[in-house]
Amino acid sequence: MIKTTFDAVTEELEAGVLLVRLSGEIDIATTEFAAESIRAAVAPPARLVLIDVSAVTFCSSAGLGNLVEARNLAGQHNITLALVGVGRPVDRPLAVTGLGGQFRIFSTVAEALSSL
Repeated sequence: MIKTTFDAVTEELEAGVLLVRLSGEIDIATTEFAAESIRAAVAPPARLVLIDVSAVTFCSSAGLGNLVEARNLAGQHNITLALVGVGRPVDRPLAVTGLGGQFRIFSTVAEALSSL
């Protein structure tokens, strides 16, 4: 059996501003855990949610589905959503699928906070 490693930690940076740090592999084995973490954050009373993917080592189509769901939830709840620290494991599938242009993407949390 193949073991997949994944973790999600949510931190409130200030009132209404949440940072969701995803790490490890986002694939079919971990997608529900990722989805639960994202759904919990991308909901009122949040006004800004940053999803930090800098520690993600693999992102399958299931992981892309998590990000699309986050974007859709944010739109439904009028919450600003951005991705932070997008490296090759996430950038490549976003680029190949054409989804990259549908997200606000920042290099760092500080950059995102100063821009949004």
